[in-house]
Amino acid sequence: MINKENTYKKIQNLLLNGKLSFNFNLASNTWLKTGGNADIFFIPEDVNDLRRFLKSIKNNLPFYILGAGSNTLFRDFGFDGAVIKLSKNFDYVKFINDKEFKVGAATNCIKLARLLAKNSATGLEFFSGIPGSIGGAIKMNAGAYGYETSKLLTKIKLLDSKDGKIKEILSKDYKMQYRHTNFPDEYIFLEATFKYIKNDNISENLKKINELVSQRELTQPIQEKTSGSTFKNPIHKKAWKLIQESGCKNYKLGKAHLSRIHSNFIINEGGATSNDIEKLGEKIINKVHQKFGIKLVWEIKIIGRKGLCQND
Repeated sequence: MINKENTYKKIQNLLLNGKLSFNFNLASNTWLKTGGNADIFFIPEDVNDLRRFLKSIKNNLPFYILGAGSNTLFRDFGFDGAVIKLSKNFDYVKFINDKEFKVGAATNCIKLARLLAKNSATGLEFFSGIPGSIGGAIKMNAGAYGYETSKLLTKIKLLDSKDGKIKEILSKDYKMQYRHTNFPDEYIFLEATFKYIKNDNISENLKKINELVSQRELTQPIQEKTSGSTFKNPIHKKAWKLIQESGCKNYKLGKAHLSRIHSNFIINEGGATSNDIEKLGEKIINKVHQKFGIKLVWEIKIIGRKGLCQND
């Protein structure tokens, strides 16, 4: 049996440079602004700090790597283990040559898209429609406007939490499909290498991004407390259309409701619980399945303890 108290004491005695918190509320670290507490919340200063921390909890506590929190729903009963969020030291861009650049896993995708455009690098404008971090985008092969992260990704530098070693892998050696990859859960992404196409016409580069952003503003509720697309698109189908045509358009539960702009976005209108959001999503899944025989799959990652108010 795992002795949590001994593990906590061991962690407290570590000489860590990062920020360590216990019984930490997770709501402020997600776009939906809901969720309970994590037993431990850690922001490592650097890779060595991360390695020391992981070594101290090895086989004793589960952990979850949190990116921008744009695609994550922590349940109201919190997370039984450690939530790790990479620090600003993992947020950087380095150009290797006129064809490739390296980017830290904590770098925001939207910020990256504009930085690339201003530095004559094109081909990754679609990142302007992904409100997450590079690490998270790789893990789920995030995409927008018909493009995916895997399109120009070549290499990934990672920390293998199983053996504590830093490794470099080629993305082509792994399956990266629509909103799904087969990277092992023990892989913690640190840095990625992408190809790009050089174009010195910066105003043209920025114009492409501005057009995509304008399109997004018209079709998605980006000013609301939401978590991006709620469900994955089934093969040859659009989730929003299935939801709308199954009669879910005005669905709500507590303070959670479907967006009136886009039917595949659940919104926290203020004061919603994670349970409201999860149960509303399950209600929509059931309704679509009854109507079309298609079972929608969550695109949002639902993490944490289930309690009495959740139906197992």
